[in-house]
Amino acid sequence: RTAGAARGPCRGALPIAMVVLLSFMFLPCVTYSEWYIDELFAAVRNADARGESSLRQVLSHDFWGNSLWDGGWTHKSYRPLVVLSYAYQYALNGGLIRPQPLRAFNVALHTANSVLLYRVLRRNRTPWRWACLGAGLFACHPVHSENIIYLVGRADTMATFCWLLALLTWPMQGSGSRPASGSRMLRVLLATALAVIGGVCKEIGFVVLLQLAVSELLGRQPVKGAAPLLTIFGVVFGGRSWFTDGTKAGFSHVDTPVQYHDNVYVRTFTYLYFHAKYAQLMVFPWTMCWDYSMDALPLLLATWQDLRVLKILTTYLGVVALATWGFGTRSRRVLLGVANVIIPFVPASNLFFVVGTTIGERLLYPCNVGFAMLVSSLGAGSRDAALAAAKARPQQRRAGVGGKAVLGFVVLLVFLCRGSWRVYQWSSRETLFGPDAAAYPRSTKTRHQYGTVLHREGRFDEALTHFRASLAVFPQSALTEYCIAQILIEIGQPDEARKHFENIFAGHGLGFGRFNIYALHVDYGFTLMMLRRYEDAIPTLQQGLSLNEDVPHGLNALGYSFVQLGRHQEAADAFQRGLGYDPANPFLLNNLGVVNMMAGNFDAGAQLIAQAVQLEPQTPSFLYNAQMVQTMVETNRWPTQQFVLELFFNRGN
Repeated sequence: RTAGAARGPCRGALPIAMVVLLSFMFLPCVTYSEWYIDELFAAVRNADARGESSLRQVLSHDFWGNSLWDGGWTHKSYRPLVVLSYAYQYALNGGLIRPQPLRAFNVALHTANSVLLYRVLRRNRTPWRWACLGAGLFACHPVHSENIIYLVGRADTMATFCWLLALLTWPMQGSGSRPASGSRMLRVLLATALAVIGGVCKEIGFVVLLQLAVSELLGRQPVKGAAPLLTIFGVVFGGRSWFTDGTKAGFSHVDTPVQYHDNVYVRTFTYLYFHAKYAQLMVFPWTMCWDYSMDALPLLLATWQDLRVLKILTTYLGVVALATWGFGTRSRRVLLGVANVIIPFVPASNLFFVVGTTIGERLLYPCNVGFAMLVSSLGAGSRDAALAAAKARPQQRRAGVGGKAVLGFVVLLVFLCRGSWRVYQWSSRETLFGPDAAAYPRSTKTRHQYGTVLHREGRFDEALTHFRASLAVFPQSALTEYCIAQILIEIGQPDEARKHFENIFAGHGLGFGRFNIYALHVDYGFTLMMLRRYEDAIPTLQQGLSLNEDVPHGLNALGYSFVQLGRHQEAADAFQRGLGYDPANPFLLNNLGVVNMMAGNFDAGAQLIAQAVQLEPQTPSFLYNAQMVQTMVETNRWPTQQFVLELFFNRGN
């Protein structure tokens, strides 16, 4: 038997069952119905993901559905297999676009990865208890919430699946037998195929070839074993770069602020600090955040004089210490674990090319395979050291192993509790963005998103607090300033709202594009209408409605402005168009009824006003107009009072 071989029920089934049960920590997410930000762009609004594009189109687009070669902006993230997996699941679900089946698949894939990792650890001669601990920590690691619940994290999970298969299929060094040349060639081809498949799920898939090369470099014939893998990696990486026309993409300032700083030392120290943050999230994932972009982690403007440099030193000294211990004890397990942390991290490190996110917890998923290797190796120790301790001091060895086992169990329990709580936090926007905003108060995106949650709930003062905090961090965010203006409209401060709109139009309009620019013009026109600047409001409203006419409150405001200028027929047309999009809107019915009354169409006007009252009998203006109609019927005379028009504002537009 090999050292630590499992006996009885522990031969395979029990440890695997424990790992599977730990991975089920993520099961509650299969009931979550929320969509989160990037999911909308990648899996909902993306025609490729909805299955509305041909296979050729999918293969020529990036992850977000943008063409790679038409000269427009592209993210350069080429992940067609992930996009096709969304489309295939939608097709299986009868075309319904729902997040629950997608998350169920992610949970199943993560469970499979956890089991594969256990098999990798056992194949590396790790005793079953420590292999179970390492795979268990991977199975319930809190940062993996972003890979399983946040659907864009599927890319890392699928790539890691191929990574683990490549590790399992590659021949072990020191097994006592040398594979024939033909067999070795087949294994190289299989490893290459898995690397390419993983690479078109996420770029980190390609670098598994480097991990296998490290395994060969630690063997008896390092050059002969590693050279083919390194050569193939160069060809594959070069081919991928050629296919996507390079790796450089124009990421926004708010997403990757570090790259835009003009001081190379500030950039370097800040990126190194990000590495330390990744290490902290790997080892002690306590304070996590949905988004780490501007300015969740402030730049190290003082470079080496910033106290956070101590975290950088701690991280890199820790890596050097582990590598030194691995070489000193000649432990392949430790060295392979260090390599499996570093190699998949390199594409996310910003050392060779800029990554589209400041920190992404989901990027740690393949690195945590190496973390599991290290934990299991540190627990088990090198085989030679264990045998020596058993001969020299058997009682002391048993006590030491028992202490390490207890410590490992405590860490596993902490991960399980923290991970379960994190899964719960992802159950809704409020439970996610609220704690994240408290933990990282300078995260402009998180403060903005929590503000939108509070805005939707009508908690205007709290929403304004978070929007203004977000704007203080990133004053150029037109979208955040627009949200502030919306609240000011709703609380009856149109002049303050006007100032924000004018500031937006004087700036860069960051946050607005073809899909939402109409709302900016419509709501600015609504503000001018509230200020009784009807001549200015009409062209502004018309400009926004020309981009998207399906905005009932904008059409109502347009009709209201026409009435105030005595242009009753144009007002009636605007109200009628609004009813075309929202036939049961009582405000539009009331206002169209009033215009009909003004035009002398008594029967039509009275009927429309009656419908408005029937739909919303508690609105005073509707009841007042109905009373006016009743008075006209009873007296057969036009009343001396004026009929009342009513306004409404729909922030959903």
